[in-house]
Amino acid sequence: MTPFITIHQSTSYPVYVARDLLARVGSLVRARGRVFVITSHALRALADRVAASFANATILTIEEGEANKTLDTANSIVTQLLEQGARRDSMAVVVGGGMIGDTAGFAASIFLRGIDLVHVPTTLLAQVDSSLGGKLAVNHPKGKNLIGSFYPPRAVVSDLGVLDTLPPRERLSGMYEALKGGVIGDPSLFEMFESDAFELDEMVRRAIRVKAVIVSADEKEADLRRLLNYGHTIAHGLEAALHYEGLTHGEAVAWGMIGANAIAVRRGLLAPGEAARIERAILRHQPSPLPPLAREDVLAATEHDKKNTGDARVMVFPRRVGDCVVVSDVTAGEVAYGVDAVLVDHG
Repeated sequence: MTPFITIHQSTSYPVYVARDLLARVGSLVRARGRVFVITSHALRALADRVAASFANATILTIEEGEANKTLDTANSIVTQLLEQGARRDSMAVVVGGGMIGDTAGFAASIFLRGIDLVHVPTTLLAQVDSSLGGKLAVNHPKGKNLIGSFYPPRAVVSDLGVLDTLPPRERLSGMYEALKGGVIGDPSLFEMFESDAFELDEMVRRAIRVKAVIVSADEKEADLRRLLNYGHTIAHGLEAALHYEGLTHGEAVAWGMIGANAIAVRRGLLAPGEAARIERAILRHQPSPLPPLAREDVLAATEHDKKNTGDARVMVFPRRVGDCVVVSDVTAGEVAYGVDAVLVDHG
């Protein structure tokens, strides 16, 4: 099968995107040694289908949920790998959404200084975002994704068929990340979210292409790749203030984009009408309402944003749909203004 796209980084790898791929993972990615399929208890049926595509695979399980995206969980995976006799030539095939992919992928990146890794993302959010680009991380109580590594996989295998059974809220979570991709790099993708003629498979392919182009040009987030953080500064503040409960990541990004747009309008970077257009597209898909939040808690969490450099706060602002800019001199007052635009106007 020809890859949908190849991401070119320090190590290039293929991204396969089609339906009915779970039973073909073993033929698409040849293993050098033993295979360990890492998944959650809830996804065991999907993982069994992936494991059956290899001659001999061992399945390891962890608990789902953002609260389990921790060093302790990554260490438990390392322990399981050791107990099952994994070696340097072993391969970790991670079947799951963003939390599973990040946590198990991070464990694979540090086990014996790194073993082969294959992502089989099972959520829309993971297919269009977290499985691509080689960024792996777990959370710290002071912030999201503060402990991690850059570690490109051997391959990404995205079976579009698994999206058909996603709960509506889980699907929407991924749609907001795809909408973000439209704002930063593909106006025609964004327009899909303004239309009733919505074709899921095409949306996924377009969103993957946006991210693939960016991460191929900037593997370690030195410049261009920071565009992918549009909406994420305030989003991560919301998530941390909520202790990663009450909002999905995609919903937090949706509200974070609205907050970033408010700052962009205030700076004169974004026309009010264009900000309203983006907000309409976001609210059209009805993100969950914000739970009660203390402004001070959200602002404190943004102080630990990993994009910050020194005293500067780095944020991404749109100038129009399809054109965003990285701004590295955002003030604490501006971040507070953006948070207020979310909590006061939409809380």
